[in-house]
Amino acid sequence: MSNVYILGSGAMGCLWASYLSQYHNVSFIKRRAIGEQYEFTYQPNNKLIRCMCYDAKTLSRPINRLILATKAYDALDALKPITHLLAEHTEIVLLQNGLGSQQEIVKHFPHLTIYACSSTEGAYKPDEHTLVHAGHGLNKIGALTQSANFQSLQSWIPNQFILWQDSIEAILWQKFMINCAINPLTVIYQCANGQLLKNSDYHQHLKKICVEIDIITTAKGYQLTSAYELARKVCEVTAENFSSMLQDARNHRHTEIEYMTGYLLKESARLKLECPNNQTLYSAIQQA
Repeated sequence: MSNVYILGSGAMGCLWASYLSQYHNVSFIKRRAIGEQYEFTYQPNNKLIRCMCYDAKTLSRPINRLILATKAYDALDALKPITHLLAEHTEIVLLQNGLGSQQEIVKHFPHLTIYACSSTEGAYKPDEHTLVHAGHGLNKIGALTQSANFQSLQSWIPNQFILWQDSIEAILWQKFMINCAINPLTVIYQCANGQLLKNSDYHQHLKKICVEIDIITTAKGYQLTSAYELARKVCEVTAENFSSMLQDARNHRHTEIEYMTGYLLKESARLKLECPNNQTLYSAIQQA
């Protein structure tokens, strides 16, 4: 069994630990390693997952395979303390929401083998030591650097957990469109996803946001389903769910707005296009 390391012990980090722990020695890397083990119960199977736990100071062996499962705003900074452990052949899978953090990491580590994942898995942690796999989805993965390829990825991630994409950029953008459409509005209106369709005022606001997202999407050369149609379908399927951004805001945690609407506005400025509704939305989240 080889060694796989996971940076980030939130829901997605633990979900990937549950995938890989039967095939590899999986260890978490935390800011501070408290004890030598980290364990959690995978639900609904009530399966106990035990992993080793390290921090940057207690880990000395090279990292060859790494899952980066932090929030987007923490992603690059989380890698910096372990830079000396990343070899030229290190493979990293990025699980971040939004866009921008992936590009930052590739810019800082262009020599590494880097993949990005767009996931529709549903998972959450009601407490530190419990993972609830609430809905099975797809993990679409593709290459971000030249050395990344499906054959190499298959050598350590079993096919049943991933769906390879020859062009991951369009897949990442499509999920980005959905995040930009839904997440900020749920914070503004303090509502579950489904309310964006049921409340007429919220619904009209959603449509205005989506029109601007489509303008940027088209300008970037993507031919994708409209942002409204994508968002509508997700709101219907996840009607009772609260977005990750709303959960972060309610728990007084930093949100990923910079890597969603913030990144959209950077792209609109680069393309010299106007996005007044998204600009207003971004400013409102920043001031909340």
